[in-house]
Amino acid sequence: MRTFFAIPLQEGVRESIRSAAGQLRAATQMRASWVRPENYHLTVRFLGDIEPMLTVDLTNLADELVADRKPFEIPLERIGAFPSFDRARVLWIGGDAPDTFVDLVGNLNAQITRLGFKPERKATIAHVTIARVKGRFDEQLGSIVRDLGPLRSESVHVDRIVLMQSELAPGGAIYTPLAEAHFGRRERQEGG
Repeated sequence: MRTFFAIPLQEGVRESIRSAAGQLRAATQMRASWVRPENYHLTVRFLGDIEPMLTVDLTNLADELVADRKPFEIPLERIGAFPSFDRARVLWIGGDAPDTFVDLVGNLNAQITRLGFKPERKATIAHVTIARVKGRFDEQLGSIVRDLGPLRSESVHVDRIVLMQSELAPGGAIYTPLAEAHFGRRERQEGG
């Protein structure tokens, strides 16, 4: 089964992203697979295909990783592209990753290597994928994004991470939450 760790989005944030993605989609001339709003999430780590029994270890690892963490905010304030606007393959909305997010991702990556996953070599960028470009990208993409102007700044409240299953389907991926790990679990147990 294909899996990944993600941070879910609040409904207001999801709606702002949907609006910005719609404006970008209307302004560009390219073939792309646009992510459905119900599938928007902040990516923490893509895991790929795993054995179903490994979900138990991944759930326990995530639960332990966030048990003593405090919730934090991640700003979403700009449109970006991987690898760049000049060679766009993925379009995203995101922002500068706060140290708390970089630390979370770094610790998760270090922990899952014990389960046989390869270390992540990409820089940590807090982002929500909005489209995957199919074929040629719009050569005017960078100027189109500049012309759209600044996004209405939103912040994602991060208080849990979710282990998700991704099933590829003709109408787009179907995401199913397998487990949630809530921040500050240990403090709540000791205090309550």
